[in-house]
Amino acid sequence: MPLSILCHSFRDIDTYTTGFPRGDGQGHANIFRAVKHCLPGPYTFILTASKELPKQCIRNRTAAAKYAVRKNVGVRMPDDAICQAILDKTDAPLISTSVKCPKENEWLIDPVVIADMYGPEGLDFVVDGGVRVADPSTVVDMTVMPPKIIRQGKGPKLHWMVAEDDNESDAVHEANLIVASAT
Repeated sequence: MPLSILCHSFRDIDTYTTGFPRGDGQGHANIFRAVKHCLPGPYTFILTASKELPKQCIRNRTAAAKYAVRKNVGVRMPDDAICQAILDKTDAPLISTSVKCPKENEWLIDPVVIADMYGPEGLDFVVDGGVRVADPSTVVDMTVMPPKIIRQGKGPKLHWMVAEDDNESDAVHEANLIVASAT
């Protein structure tokens, strides 16, 4: 199951990743300027992991090899009040994952069910914020240009993102407009 990190600030994101694409003056858009307007929010951005990220966050056990190393990690700056309060008090990012029920392949949204199901497997604690709405984040791969939506979720597709069925040249043109309007 892929892990992501929940961050309180862009400082945290910059510590554990190589950061957002900032443009190069050669026609490539400064995506960071656009991202600042949608975080905190309902997005998970896949970025290149830095050496500061604990190895447990970027290793997946596989049958073929003891560990397969991922060089990328999902980062979130959630707009949820409970998550923001926890991140503020801990003053450190948290490791997170989306949880689906293995049998029904549906999101687990009841904290009591999550604790009952995963407590015996080593879950340390669950923050009971009540039964939640299953609204997964939109996952955007920032390691490719233009940024590509991997999973459409609560966050709307923005003009600088591409989806599977988009014409990528249109999205690159739109992303370059960000640079022109922001400067």
